[in-house]
Amino acid sequence: MNLEDLMAVWRSQDASPMHGANDTLLRLVLRQDEAKLRAQQRTGEWMTYLTSAGLVAIMAVFFVVTIYKADDVRTGWDFVIPIAGAVPAILMGVALYMSRRAQKLREQRFGESLRDQLGRQIAQLDYRATSDVWLGRAIVAAGFVGAIAIVLAGSRVNMEPNEPFDLDGIGRMIFMGVIFSALAVRAARRRAKEDVLPRKHRLEALLKDLDA
Repeated sequence: MNLEDLMAVWRSQDASPMHGANDTLLRLVLRQDEAKLRAQQRTGEWMTYLTSAGLVAIMAVFFVVTIYKADDVRTGWDFVIPIAGAVPAILMGVALYMSRRAQKLREQRFGESLRDQLGRQIAQLDYRATSDVWLGRAIVAAGFVGAIAIVLAGSRVNMEPNEPFDLDGIGRMIFMGVIFSALAVRAARRRAKEDVLPRKHRLEALLKDLDA
């Protein structure tokens, strides 16, 4: 039985307070939903952390290669490019960590009563609805900057002294990145609208029924 089935049973009981088996079943369903939500969040968080760590590691390799390049080939850009590619990835990981830490502190305000369980899960879905959008933007932005930095740093490895960058290629990458970013943000908003927000509204309706 899922939450929708349980709400149908509840509303068929002449609006009397839930008790006994129904109360126990509701708590069980809420715990199951909360476990699924946390598992989804952990998957997204680890993907973000791994993306951040991977980009930083690649940029670190290019930075080290730059140190050992010949002086007549090395320029200041060879140091700036990997640093510029690593900074967004680091900021993305730090922002996610701080955001999750603040969310955990908010969730600690809730106790173990049935209403607190509902309130905690509503808060989790609120966070999920907003974090999916900003985190999607952050991942796309960091990946976009990182991809450009990888291409530039990689091309610099084989470039001759004073050879210009391929500005046409960079322009194409920027154009493709803008399109991909728009599609990713749109997908995140659609997921929030079609999945997360309806779940939140069902819980709010159930909480309202319990308070009636």
